[in-house]
Amino acid sequence: MHKILVVGRAEDGAREVREMIARELPYHLFEATDEEQVKAELEQRVFSLVVVVKSRLTEDDLFLIDRLRNVHYSFSIMVVTDEANATLQKLIGVTEVHTLTRPVGNRNIVGLARKLLVAKRVPKQVFRRFNTNQIAQIESLDDGENLLTSMYNLSKGGAYCEFEANNLLAVGDIIRLKVFLNDTNREYTFNAKVVWTTAAGRFSGRFGCGFRFVTAKDTHRSLLSKG
Repeated sequence: MHKILVVGRAEDGAREVREMIARELPYHLFEATDEEQVKAELEQRVFSLVVVVKSRLTEDDLFLIDRLRNVHYSFSIMVVTDEANATLQKLIGVTEVHTLTRPVGNRNIVGLARKLLVAKRVPKQVFRRFNTNQIAQIESLDDGENLLTSMYNLSKGGAYCEFEANNLLAVGDIIRLKVFLNDTNREYTFNAKVVWTTAAGRFSGRFGCGFRFVTAKDTHRSLLSKG
């Protein structure tokens, strides 16, 4: 059965949107009020639709939506807001993001949610994710600094690590990840982009970092942009 995640605070009307959808559609609904809760929900469940409810969109909301688009799942994102500001305009035409500006009737919100769910099958992770617990090495491509981390999951599309917090990494950085896999008795090297971070990871409580593997072309382009 489809699962829907509604992201937003009560003062922005998120609860009303969640209850509205729950009354009309026979699917499981979950809620999150901040990014930490969003991450926790994405770790536990596979969603068909994420509904972001915010009275006035900010640049921070754009970053959250961008991170939602870059996690290793395939789902549609619906944004419900009150103000057609410049931030909202940046979302127009973005793949898998659909916007509604209030006031809109209940039928508009529920109708779009139903359309997005019917238009595609229940989504699944783009890549199978393997839980692990082993040492990996991160190398900054900017200055060559190395950092040992604990890698807690790995998929064909990315990885998740936790380590002692420092100033080495930020969202958008490109790094080189080296890991030795006991199952294959081989060392692997990946170029990866930081797509999200958390101050307290769910496995060890240390700083956590989600990576998406990138191509050599993406790596070169990123390094040139910082030059």
